[in-house]
Amino acid sequence: MIQATGTHLFSVPLPLEEGELLGNPQVAWAAYGEPSDGKAVVLLHDVSQSHRALGPVEDVAYQPSGWARTLVGEGLALDPASTPVVVPGLLGSPFGTTSPASADPATGERWGINLPPLTVLDMARGVSASLRAMGLQRVRALVGVGLGGQVALRLAALFPELAAGVVTLGTARALPEGVREKLGLSWQLLRADPDFREGLYGPDTLPRKTMRRLRLDFQKLLYGREYLASRWPDPESARVALEAEADAFAETFDPVSWATLCSAYAGCDVADCFPHIRARVLLVAGSTDALAPVNRVRDTYHLLSAAGVSARLLELPGPGDHGALLTDADRLHGPLSDFLRRC
Repeated sequence: MIQATGTHLFSVPLPLEEGELLGNPQVAWAAYGEPSDGKAVVLLHDVSQSHRALGPVEDVAYQPSGWARTLVGEGLALDPASTPVVVPGLLGSPFGTTSPASADPATGERWGINLPPLTVLDMARGVSASLRAMGLQRVRALVGVGLGGQVALRLAALFPELAAGVVTLGTARALPEGVREKLGLSWQLLRADPDFREGLYGPDTLPRKTMRRLRLDFQKLLYGREYLASRWPDPESARVALEAEADAFAETFDPVSWATLCSAYAGCDVADCFPHIRARVLLVAGSTDALAPVNRVRDTYHLLSAAGVSARLLELPGPGDHGALLTDADRLHGPLSDFLRRC
């Protein structure tokens, strides 16, 4: 399988939804197989993942990369030999794409809190710019996980001729109100941490305690009892593993980038774009997903159908937590392969 990675640096500013211009943005990407116009699938990552969908594996408990190993590969739902896969980074993600952790080209200094606010619409525009830079005017499908699913729906509405199909995994039109409120507190909690220093922290003075707390809270949305019991032999083992992951996350993920992504995710409702979508849509829901509960995904399906979109809803059997959506390839292989054959 051919693998390639790179970064697109754009020479023109990107207009943002809030009215500002983002000067000379860049988008990191990974590709598996040989992408060609009309043939590739675009895979969009979730809020705490990176564009490196197949790795490499980091030697720490928190793994932002390698999240699609059960989805992309020989004999899997997305086989790069027949379906090349492109994975662009989302704006705000601190793994090579323009984010608060990257440098402002005008000053050479880290953007930090000076980066203009980003929205899901801005992320969709960033993805479209990177696809054009790769010479891809049309793709077979957009496949998004969580936040990436919202970006996929926005992108399909912005450019109705771009994709024949859209697949969302664990995505609803908007997060549940309680989750939106919780993610929206990220800025407030970080600013209350003395180590945050109004975003002027250094690598040795990160607000680790708050980032650890934010990750532990987010884990409760990712993993439920059924999934934890299936992965660890007892509650104590699960607790130790989750705390190790939270510690590694606090050392790895840029705090301002996390707050920026959480604000975009919490503030998004993509229902207004549904009348502009021309692609077929497959909504995949986990039965116990706290970020995209089945009833909210079902509501999203009804709104899409009412807007004239050819949509289908699939509830996955087995562990249904958000963090378990990509753990079992067999659950996705048949439905996703069948959907892509029709795109």
